[in-house]
Amino acid sequence: MNGSNRIVFLWSTKEFASTKDRRSFRINVDYDHAVRVRWSPDGRALVVYKYSEGCIEVYKVDKVDNWFQIQTKGSTFPRAHMEDIVGFGIAPDGKYLMTCSNKTDLTVWDVRGNVLEKIDTFLMSTYNAKISPCGKFIAACGFTSDVPLWEVKFSKSGDFQSVQKAFDLSGHKSGIYDIAFDQDSSKTVTVCKDGTWKIYNTKIEYQKGEMPRCLLTGTYEATSAAALVAMSPSGEVVAIGTGKSIYFYSATTGHLEASIEDMCSGQISTLQFDPIGKYLLVCADRYIRIFHNMPGYKVALESLEQKLKQSKMSAATRERIEMQISENEAFLKKFE
Repeated sequence: MNGSNRIVFLWSTKEFASTKDRRSFRINVDYDHAVRVRWSPDGRALVVYKYSEGCIEVYKVDKVDNWFQIQTKGSTFPRAHMEDIVGFGIAPDGKYLMTCSNKTDLTVWDVRGNVLEKIDTFLMSTYNAKISPCGKFIAACGFTSDVPLWEVKFSKSGDFQSVQKAFDLSGHKSGIYDIAFDQDSSKTVTVCKDGTWKIYNTKIEYQKGEMPRCLLTGTYEATSAAALVAMSPSGEVVAIGTGKSIYFYSATTGHLEASIEDMCSGQISTLQFDPIGKYLLVCADRYIRIFHNMPGYKVALESLEQKLKQSKMSAATRERIEMQISENEAFLKKFE
């Protein structure tokens, strides 16, 4: 978590379930405050984007007995954007970083702070940009109704080659507020100004001319605030945050499964599932709120029950599914 008081706080996800001791570790940011924070894939460094200076700083974080102990300031990248940034990410394999301004300039960096490529998003105004969980793509969305995705190419030896346009996600009739992926980047969800959201199949052979296909279109209650979207790692649940409320939808049927309304006094600024999909993390009003992904358990239970109806199944598979059903039912009953 970052704040305008020049402090970055760190927590351990292992302590989320605890109702008492949730320790935090603070990192002081010199002469400025961080507007974006990301962990390195190996969990040994924290990368922050500083507001006033418009640059990236790297902090190395050491652990002793599974807890943060010492932080040391590492490298500082040169400034690449004169405007505020809307996108900031690190590839899962740690090969590159991405920053994107609210105009049309998107920059790809190596881990040493060298610019690998500069891209024009051609969106007139960019609202968000993200790196896919597979690390292969960068997606950006904004004022126009299409979402472009670029492929970041490296050689077999690990040397950077190029950033090339892969394909567009099309079908919306207005600007796109936000985008999100499932765990393996095979599905991508978009949320639009016009009150619709779409799920696309992005596991395609785009090199051979195959285009992404829209799998599902849903609707949400649009407000004057820009909507945020997150997809559970399994690709079964879509969460949309708009203004002060969050809505959970089935990624299979598009039906509204649950809602958390008026949960804060301000507006939701960040929405994200944890890597396993057990929790939804929401940032608003200087707090991080952590919710159980109850709709995820419900949708998974329905899917498991459908699988159990299949006739051709080994005894071991049937036993495993029955055990998963029992665990999900017990968890849902616990919170009734």
